[in-house]
Amino acid sequence: MNITKELFTELYPTVDEYIYDGVAGTDLDLVTQYLPSKLWRLNNLYTIVDKAGGRIPFVMNSSQHTVYAATISHPRVIVLKSRQQGISTLWLISFLDDALFKPDLNVGLMAQGADEATTLLARVKLAWSEFPESVKTFLNLSLVQDNTKEFGLSNGSKLFVRTSFRSTTLQRLHISEFGKIANKYPEKAKETKTGTLQAISAGNTVVIESTAEGHNTFKTMWDTATDFAGDLSPKDFVPVFLSWLNDSDCVATARQEVAPRHQVYFDGLEAELGVLVSDAQRWFWVAQYRELGDDIYQEYPSTPDEAFKASREGAYYAMLYRSWVLKYGREVAELYDPNLGVQVAMDLGMNDDTVLVFFQQHGVEYRVIDEYRNSGEGLAHYVEVMSEKPYVISLVILPHDVKVKELSTGKSRLARLRELGVSRTKVLPRVAINDGIEAVRRLIPELYVDSKCEYLIGSLKNYSKEWDDRVGVWKNKPLHDDWSHGADALRYMAMGTLWTSKKTESKRTGRQVVDGLAL
Repeated sequence: MNITKELFTELYPTVDEYIYDGVAGTDLDLVTQYLPSKLWRLNNLYTIVDKAGGRIPFVMNSSQHTVYAATISHPRVIVLKSRQQGISTLWLISFLDDALFKPDLNVGLMAQGADEATTLLARVKLAWSEFPESVKTFLNLSLVQDNTKEFGLSNGSKLFVRTSFRSTTLQRLHISEFGKIANKYPEKAKETKTGTLQAISAGNTVVIESTAEGHNTFKTMWDTATDFAGDLSPKDFVPVFLSWLNDSDCVATARQEVAPRHQVYFDGLEAELGVLVSDAQRWFWVAQYRELGDDIYQEYPSTPDEAFKASREGAYYAMLYRSWVLKYGREVAELYDPNLGVQVAMDLGMNDDTVLVFFQQHGVEYRVIDEYRNSGEGLAHYVEVMSEKPYVISLVILPHDVKVKELSTGKSRLARLRELGVSRTKVLPRVAINDGIEAVRRLIPELYVDSKCEYLIGSLKNYSKEWDDRVGVWKNKPLHDDWSHGADALRYMAMGTLWTSKKTESKRTGRQVVDGLAL
């Protein structure tokens, strides 16, 4: 057994340990007691190739047990891990087992590239070829389809090994190294999230796993899972983190010199996590650090924060948002107060998305109460959206380029908005983007956000600098991606409100604009 009895009992409180680790004495025992147990089957019927290239019986390690047990409690799991924990191997074997013992299943194994997909398929074929012939005969199973992308069985079940899934209806899905997929093929990652996952019926097992690979769709999904505090729906993901500290292979026998700064790091881990970092683990880490440098935090993280250390450094607002809004419970449902006026900050896209941020102010508090996002629509559409909201809108904050005249009409968008009835506007001056980013940072400690504003929450968590692959550093400019439109609208909100506050402080006798939006 590659797991302590204590951990086994903790993970599987209702499983008979004897059945899991036992040996069938007779064919009757095999059929009636052992084969019905999937946990027994996984640890007694399959063959894999180990890291050294040899064929060995598959027996689950502690990390594999941790992830497998999580799916017993909830069908969808997202796994952030250190390297070489065997999670892909586990789900290849687990889903092959489902296909063998359940008819008419469609199983998807998604790899980051064609070479990785070929490797996965070869491992499936090995596990099948080494599967006990007596059990194949008992199940009346044979192979009916075997090509480079599909593996079909006589019971109607199929395993699909691909680099993406578009229209295939699946009952099982495992995605290996989703962070790498999201980095190299962002559209494929988005398609997986908006298409493939939506086509899998609730209650079916989905496992997404990866090492941290920076700021991408995998990180967004991980943050969503870890930040969610409500009752889980079948579509939600349970987060599972696998530290290198729990990997029995992450040890070294060759003594290493531990630098004082690394000694401080290990002492801090012991205090933070309440664990003992052995000398063998310290020697392993020091040797890996010598090879990887700071990339070790991504490849061999001790905590989830370490795993995303580089992406956190590139994110503009994520740490502040977690420190102030999430920590103090400021994501609030039904935040709108009818006793307060509503302002709107608009990011006006030409060919990109247009985003509206609806917010209120009360004292020093800034409350984001609603959002709207669309593309390909004219200004009349967005004015109609504002007019249909149950809010008294006192002001619309607009970017500086709203005054630019369009060649096709000879009018500016500001003039068009006024024709449509938007009479109370504030056009921001043209300032450096970094100044606007700093305005948002100043505002976040006083920020409240309605929990329904999922896109704006995502923008606050994920808006980041652009990464320079050539020199391996963050550029001093924002990445233009799906989150940047919401971040721009939030920037206009911050600039508009802070500008008003400064003006009010310096000229307290000035007239305040609080009238409604004329529509």
